[in-house]
Amino acid sequence: MFKNICLIGLPYSGKSYLGKRLAKYKKSGFIDIDKMIELNHKKELHQIISEEGINKFIEYENNIATSLYCYNNIISPGGSIVYSSESMYHFKNILKSKIIYLKLSFNEFENRIVDINKRGIIMKPGYDLKQLYNERIFLCEKYSDETIDVDNMKDIY
Repeated sequence: MFKNICLIGLPYSGKSYLGKRLAKYKKSGFIDIDKMIELNHKKELHQIISEEGINKFIEYENNIATSLYCYNNIISPGGSIVYSSESMYHFKNILKSKIIYLKLSFNEFENRIVDINKRGIIMKPGYDLKQLYNERIFLCEKYSDETIDVDNMKDIY
């Protein structure tokens, strides 16, 4: 029996949007890890990434994720949470979360991007969008219990 639901996926897949609606429907709590990071550091994600670097951001994200102890919540981590096996272990085994992957095709991912620099997306130096996409979908598929195709869900990001 699952105690929480954790939504994973690429940026613009609708984790926060769908998470809020699912929490309302299920009368459960909603936890947005990106918002928690911004509140803790009093900066937007893209500022943290540009000022402190990718590794430090992933550390902040992991620290918040692994500090969670909750029941009956919808959890929306950032898209980069899949880089932390410790966080994913925590969601699945400690929090007993059902991990749902909100899947986007590459074309839809590319179409939804408005301003990658303002969004606060972790992308390794030298990577292009296709490399980012391939790396992330591999990890999302590895960790997910269920996959939902969100290509046809417009206005969810």
